Amino acid sequence: MSNLDIIHHCNGTLKLGIVFDGFNRPGEQFDFPFGLGEPLPYNATSTRRMMKTEKVSENVLNYPDTSTHFRSTELLNYLDTQVHNLKNVTIKRQTAVLEEIENTYDFLIDCTGLNSKFSYIPDNYFDISHIIPNNCALVYRHSYTNRAEQCKPYSIFKAMNYGWVWNIPLGDQLAMGYVHSDKFDVMSEFIQAIKEKLNVDVTEKDIRRVKFSTGRCKIHLKNNVVRVGLASGFIEPIESTGIYLVTSALEKITRYLDGEITENDYNNQVNKNYDDIINFVVAHYKYSKRENEYWNHYKNIPVERYRETEIFPVEAWDYILSGFDSEIKTPSDQMDPTEIIKIQKGMNYIDWLERERNGWYN
Repeated sequence: MSNLDIIHHCNGTLKLGIVFDGFNRPGEQFDFPFGLGEPLPYNATSTRRMMKTEKVSENVLNYPDTSTHFRSTELLNYLDTQVHNLKNVTIKRQTAVLEEIENTYDFLIDCTGLNSKFSYIPDNYFDISHIIPNNCALVYRHSYTNRAEQCKPYSIFKAMNYGWVWNIPLGDQLAMGYVHSDKFDVMSEFIQAIKEKLNVDVTEKDIRRVKFSTGRCKIHLKNNVVRVGLASGFIEPIESTGIYLVTSALEKITRYLDGEITENDYNNQVNKNYDDIINFVVAHYKYSKRENEYWNHYKNIPVERYRETEIFPVEAWDYILSGFDSEIKTPSDQMDPTEIIKIQKGMNYIDWLERERNGWYN
């Protein structure tokens, strides 16, 4: 599935990276562009230039490390129309309970979410709420009131008093969500942020509350039953690692089924993946100059700087840490001169997006 498929069928928009607003101090911003470690001309420097100028190169969809924003329900509906393309797979949909399916499978993937209904193991949860206390998001969506100002080719994450608010531009709406610890009452602060962003009237009844837990399993695979997705664990939304952790798990499952790794290898690799990402996520909070009970909590959490992960190369640390420490410089990768010209001559992002959404091709 291509980024263009998602733009066409899943209310998608282009995601070139993330802008962190106010994480160090209110009023300060820093960028986290995609394309880290990619060769010319598709590296993070090119992606960052497009973020800054909001003009996109004619070949932006050829960039291997760009992403999309999308509405998850529409993605699921679209995937449902594509399953017939899978070869040698029979899909049977039915409601199942554990007692009915025992001894009927060779290999079982439990993707039933936080409840993990088909893979219960006693004392198997490693709670990280003492590290990352966020356990709730207040969620709101609204149609654009100023599309040119609100629909960007990147996500904006804005630090708040007791967490942060995502600003995710979809094809027809701006999605906002305040990630926080429910120890703090943030409803009025979130309502004010919505009003400032969208200039609309909003009340508490318009806002949905989503609870979650931060942590991971200790054992993910046992006796050919494996937990994937939320059944395996959840860190928090800040780096949108959920889909990556699913695809990474599927790659490791393939290696396990092919006999390349053992059950123990699988569990160790998945746990290391989670723990490496947790370490990276904490760095987004630890070095902030903000001062209150919420932000000060992270200052006492140890972080191993520049620990490389499967998903975040060493250069990612420079982009994050430079947002908090002026002594650390963002990577100064070269840009292909031809790509500079393509971006300068490129389309305004909003115009490009409308062309692609409507299927107008040169």
